[in-house]
Amino acid sequence: MALTNCKECKKEVSTEAKTCPYCGIDNPGVIDNYNRVVGSVVLALLVFLCIYIFTRHGSEDYQNNENAGISENKGIDVAKVDQEANATRSSSEQHKPVEAPAEAASTPSQQSLVKTMQRAPVNLEQTKQVELEPDKTKNISSADTPQMMVMHMLEYALNDGGLSHESEIQQTKLQIEGLPGPAKGNKKAARAINAKGLASSKNGDFNTAVKMFEEANKLDKSDIEIVNNLGFSYLKQGNLDLAQKAITKALTLSPDRAAAWENLGEVFGVKGDVSRAAACFSNAYRFSKDRLKMHHYMKKLYEKDDVKTLKQARAKAINWAEKSYLNVSTFQQR
Repeated sequence: MALTNCKECKKEVSTEAKTCPYCGIDNPGVIDNYNRVVGSVVLALLVFLCIYIFTRHGSEDYQNNENAGISENKGIDVAKVDQEANATRSSSEQHKPVEAPAEAASTPSQQSLVKTMQRAPVNLEQTKQVELEPDKTKNISSADTPQMMVMHMLEYALNDGGLSHESEIQQTKLQIEGLPGPAKGNKKAARAINAKGLASSKNGDFNTAVKMFEEANKLDKSDIEIVNNLGFSYLKQGNLDLAQKAITKALTLSPDRAAAWENLGEVFGVKGDVSRAAACFSNAYRFSKDRLKMHHYMKKLYEKDDVKTLKQARAKAINWAEKSYLNVSTFQQR
């Protein structure tokens, strides 16, 4: 007969006692038996779980080892195929003076291997040179300002008056014309002051003319005639940098204004830049509505020019026009 503790008073009683002799409670040892049964079940479950985890871990290790063995065998097989392909290629090179086209590989592995061997090596230095070489055919960058675009038109005309870059000059002209211009101002009031400036300019009073044109330009910055008159007055005043800036501004408003190109040519000529001056004069020919009239005007100014470099530039443009430009049917007056 086994003893246990009473579930109520905790004193020793028989496991088979129906009542506790001390406190009188029924079945005093049942709860302990129940706990033992529950504990036994939990212990059995824990043992089973440990066995399951151990056997599963061992199975995974076995599968990993088996996979590693398969990968290793595949590597050995590929190496063998590589050696056989190299041996076959060496044998064919020794017996055939001219390289024959490779036969189709019989297996996917051999096909992949043959493609890898036939791939041409990449020349990194050549690739770097190609990436670093500028694209000479690209269009004017959208980041260029209108003034920069005008300078592009000038640069295109530096070589043979721009005959070999006619399309580029015309394309840049269209790009400039497509840009938004300054807002229109009080044109009537601006033109009234512009008339006073022209009168002062005609009398040789370019200091007063500059003041008049500056005031007129403030009233209407969109008026190209006022801006061009201001640039010409700066030129006659001897302020070449302001003259270049104002005339270039005029060309951003109207890139095909022949008078503005002629004035810009005079600025570069006085500055001593014969090449750019001649390029500007060639653009004056290009955009003139009456090229014969422009030609006579150029020759007349040449006779009056007293600055050596300006005279050289104008002579260069006149000679170019007579020998090539005016005689080319494509560029005849429309």
